[in-house]
Amino acid sequence: MQKVIEKDVVIAGGGLAGLTLAHQLKNSTPELDILVLEKNRFPIPEKTAKVGESTVEIGSRYLNHTLGLKEHFNDRHLRKHGLRCFFGTPQQDFSDYDELGVSQLFGIPTYQIDRGAIENHLQSIVKDQGVEVWDGVETSDLAVSRSEKTISVAQAEGEKQRVSGKWMIDAAGRRALMKDSLGLAQDNDHKGNALWFRVDRQIKIDEWSNDQEWQARTEQSNTRWLSTNHLMGPGYWVWIIPLDNGATSIGIVMDDEAFASHDFSTLDSTLFWLEKHHPQCADAIAGADILDYVVINDYSHSCKQMFSEQGWGVTGESGVFADPFYSPGSDFIALNNTFLHDLIGRWRQGQDIRFHSRLYQSMNQSFFDSTLSLYTGEYGGFGDRRMMSLKLVWDYAYYWGVLSLLFFKSAITDPDLMRQLNPVLREAQSLNQSVQAAFRKRAAQRLVLPAEGIFMNQYNVPCLRHFNKVLDDQNLGAQSALPDNVVLLARLSQYVQAMLDDNAKLVICDDERELLGDYRHCVLA
Repeated sequence: MQKVIEKDVVIAGGGLAGLTLAHQLKNSTPELDILVLEKNRFPIPEKTAKVGESTVEIGSRYLNHTLGLKEHFNDRHLRKHGLRCFFGTPQQDFSDYDELGVSQLFGIPTYQIDRGAIENHLQSIVKDQGVEVWDGVETSDLAVSRSEKTISVAQAEGEKQRVSGKWMIDAAGRRALMKDSLGLAQDNDHKGNALWFRVDRQIKIDEWSNDQEWQARTEQSNTRWLSTNHLMGPGYWVWIIPLDNGATSIGIVMDDEAFASHDFSTLDSTLFWLEKHHPQCADAIAGADILDYVVINDYSHSCKQMFSEQGWGVTGESGVFADPFYSPGSDFIALNNTFLHDLIGRWRQGQDIRFHSRLYQSMNQSFFDSTLSLYTGEYGGFGDRRMMSLKLVWDYAYYWGVLSLLFFKSAITDPDLMRQLNPVLREAQSLNQSVQAAFRKRAAQRLVLPAEGIFMNQYNVPCLRHFNKVLDDQNLGAQSALPDNVVLLARLSQYVQAMLDDNAKLVICDDERELLGDYRHCVLA
């Protein structure tokens, strides 16, 4: 009879989600016996390890603050200069494209990350902490019940072992071990398709035009390339993400209508599409070594349950994935791992975790639903300068003012506080649903406005600076900050929806100016 190896926590998947969870658990409970199972061999290759190479505020907070990795991020990864969108036609000089972005950085740091570098670093850290890492292994036959949580592990030399954990965590990405074992897979209404490749070249979008006025728009010259740059069109967007190692990640993300208009089955056909629609990008990568090429259809997926009082859980892309726009992947790793860390901690203390596992499932689903609403039915408007200039302001405001606030202020693992905040959160959700419905209505028209070289500078939007600043204010807790933020969001929602109207006027009232400054003049130009 095969001997079963017993551990406190078994984590299937040694990527970003699994390694960060192991690190977080060991930081708080060094005596935990943790095993991480990873199919790849360490060190994994840099430059082409994985996509998900950009972080936003929740993910960055988790990596820097919760896990204490700030020094590594400053040393090995690039400080991100915000999200930047360009709208225009192939015939124009790039300075004539409409630009949506910031002239200078908001206060909370975010990053462009080399997934290979961070995962190799984390693997080294957790091994030093005493976490056992088996790499180059294949996992199968996951069995999960109240009485049994086991998985079969095959070593490279063919030896197979059965491993048992008091807690079993699926962090194996799209392999979806727990979903398959327990029938947890769930579709959603958002349909998107993505393809990507890496080039062994540093692409600097600042070099795409010599226009001096265009160059001077940003406070620090030649820093646009450090943004997550987006080339926008009806039903699609192209990402350009720089990596610290000198490579650049290029991706094209499309709804079904845009994806069906061209053959993207090969790299050559994709490069042909780029030459036609975004020749500046095609020229920038011409002659570069192409390091990989991947296509994923219908990438968005949901999960019926991610946390159980029976001692199992799901984290990262193994559970849910909404969309790559706004780069929320590391956010959900942060949220999922925070919930799992709290559940395992309470279990260690002998607490009954039935209530908390159900609460965290409900909260995680609410976060996911809010995130998914940003994309469903809206891709048709991605080439519409007016819609997107308003969408990014609203989506940032809601993300910083509500979702990020709950994470930054450690509210999400405080059930009593969340219960108190529930009426305000319901009001915020209602506001977001109303605004997203207005975006979907306009997106259905698939409008593309003539580009005029307009710069929609979001740093000059007062409410965005306010929401971002509140996140870092140590004197403000969620209990006082959230209601004030939702009052501001209620006022903001009226102006955002009004400016979506084709008959919107240029007149700015005092209340709007307090929230948005002169942004209306850019939106309606």
